[in-house]
Amino acid sequence: MPVTGRPTVSYSVGERPPDTPLQVGTVVNLSSYAELAVRLANTAVLADGEPDPLACADACTESFSDCIAGKVTHRDLTVLAYVRGELAAVFTSAATGDGQAAVDRLNALLVQFPIQPELVSHDDQRWHVHLASQGSVSDQFAAGAIIGLALTVSLYGVSRLGICGIASCPRVFVDSSPNVSRRYCAEHGPRGNVSTLRTPTPVVAPARTTPAAS
Repeated sequence: MPVTGRPTVSYSVGERPPDTPLQVGTVVNLSSYAELAVRLANTAVLADGEPDPLACADACTESFSDCIAGKVTHRDLTVLAYVRGELAAVFTSAATGDGQAAVDRLNALLVQFPIQPELVSHDDQRWHVHLASQGSVSDQFAAGAIIGLALTVSLYGVSRLGICGIASCPRVFVDSSPNVSRRYCAEHGPRGNVSTLRTPTPVVAPARTTPAAS
């Protein structure tokens, strides 16, 4: 994940530096990492007879063949299923107006799946930060998805996390529209049948659990 930036604060020679924290402007490519969170959460939405992509290693590898490198283990499936549930709860809390609960869950996930950044330089680019490829398949996937979603919230607000406006569709999305006007998931496109729109009602997010180590 490239990160570049420079301090935006300035002061005269001999003047005491400001007491406020240094503000750093950054340019971050968030879309690919945040999209991992959306894709993982939406694997819980299955058509009749459709197998769960997290039911076995082969199905998981096929579903995420563009972003998973390495052998998927039973532990990876357990961890990804846990993270899927937590991400779904984050989106549910955000979409039902409980931004604090969404942030609390994201903070808990950031502790459980910390990123490991490293400075790299390639293709004649300046030094920038990538996520180091360390840990298991599930740890790498989870860390990328979680930090992408967390940075999206920090830059654009928790209101960018949504659930499809079609009442029968629980798919989630990240709203990148200029005026936060998106209402539908990628499956249903920019519009839906108004007769099936979701009625906003309070939803209790599922209790947080931690996968057993194996």
